Parts: sequence; C-alpha cells; structure tokens
Amino acid sequence: MLASVPTTLESLRQPEYTGDNRCVPCTAVNVSIAVVLTVLLSVVLTPHVATVAFAIFTATIYFRGYLVPKTPTLTKRYLPERVHRLFGTHTAPEPDGHDDVESLLRSTDVVVDCPGEDDLCLESAFRDAWRERIATLESETNRLEALARRLALEAGELALEDSTGGYLAQYEGDRIGIWPSEAAFLADLAAAPALDEHGSGWQDLTADEQGVVLTGLRAFLEACPTCGGDIDGKEETVESCCSTATRMAVECEGCGAQLLRGTA
Repeated sequence: MLASVPTTLESLRQPEYTGDNRCVPCTAVNVSIAVVLTVLLSVVLTPHVATVAFAIFTATIYFRGYLVPKTPTLTKRYLPERVHRLFGTHTAPEPDGHDDVESLLRSTDVVVDCPGEDDLCLESAFRDAWRERIATLESETNRLEALARRLALEAGELALEDSTGGYLAQYEGDRIGIWPSEAAFLADLAAAPALDEHGSGWQDLTADEQGVVLTGLRAFLEACPTCGGDIDGKEETVESCCSTATRMAVECEGCGAQLLRGTA
C-alpha cells in the first residue's frame, strides 16, 4: 500500500507546469496564497489544521505547478513585464533595440536605403568586397591566417572547431570566440576587413558595437558562406508556462547553417 503512494503522487504531476517548465512567478504567487490561507485557517480553526492544510497546499503546488486554477494563464496575461524579467521567465526586447542596431549599421555607411523600397540594402562596393573576401576563406589555412591578422595573434597557436555548441575559435587551447555556425564565422571574418576599407564610421565604434554590426550584417547575406545556398528567415511563436516569445532565426536553406538566432 505504501509503495503505491509515490506512484499515485507522480500521476498527479503536470509536466507542462513542473520541472523545467515550472513557472517561477506562478509558484511564488501560489505559495504566497498558500501562506495567507494557512494563517487564516490557524486563526479561524486551529494551528494543527492549518499545518495539515499548508502541507496539502505545497504538495499541490509541487505536483500540479499551481494551487489556484488558471494561474499560469493569468500570470502570462497580467503579470507585469518587470516581474517576468526579475524571475528570468521572459526575454523582452530592449526598448528601441532594433533601432539601435539599424543606427549602428547606418553609421558604417555600408548599409543604405534600398532604391525605391522601404528597406535597407548593402552598399554595392562593400557587398562586392565582402563576397570576394568570403571566397578567399575556403581553406582552413587562409581562415587561420586571416583570424591571426585580425587579432594580432600567432596563426600557429590558433585552432578552429565545429562542435555541437557552435563554431569555436581557440588560442593556445583556450576558447576566444564562438559563432552559431561556420557560416556565421566566415561572414564575420570576411566582413571586418571589408569594413576597415569601406566603412567610414566603423573605426569609431567600440568593440561591442562592432560586434553588433558584424552580427547584424549577416542578415544581408545573399548566399550562404559555406554551401552557397539561399538565405531564409524564420520566425515562430514559443509558448511557455507563463510567457510568450518570438524565436527568430536566419539560416542557410541548403545546409541549415544558422547565421542569426534570438528571442524577442
């Protein structure tokens, strides 16, 4: 009989609201409600009854994810964004974040308004120079030499590795950089010297701002740096227990190499 108790309790568990999917704000709200109810019971009835009730409340929250029905839905809909950020349950875009990236890209003069379109395009001379530099990076030797020049390091101590976590650059065995894919690495490695030559405002940017520019430029690629295929932008809505986010990705159609990824 006792052996069946854990099995019975586990059968009550709701995976969509517990474990890795547990909504921390929901849990905090429901525990607070449980505490208030327990105090009221201790006053109205007896402390013993209140203690038993609190045990039942907390067990319900642990196995079900909430005490009050529909709390996850209400939390997602009405809990202030600052509370979500406090608990780390929702990644919200920074105010004017898109505008900041566009402003940095425009400051280099290699991203301009498309003629006759309400969109942004690469300046033609930079586009051609970027494409030519990508073509020179087919061999690993050329890649290591280009990276060494960029970072003022010894090429012989550099190494590149395509791992499950991303495309890694290492120096003397220590990781010094990581990209979503080999294609993203090649795009950045080729874009930086091209910006040195064609980007009038590039040198005035901080290292972090230059990183934002390199990342943003990947969205303007016309062909994949590794497989030569077309570039495809994808967007999907991701629902969690207490938030809704938009996951965006820019990928190479032919090989699936990821160039950009993020959640807003």
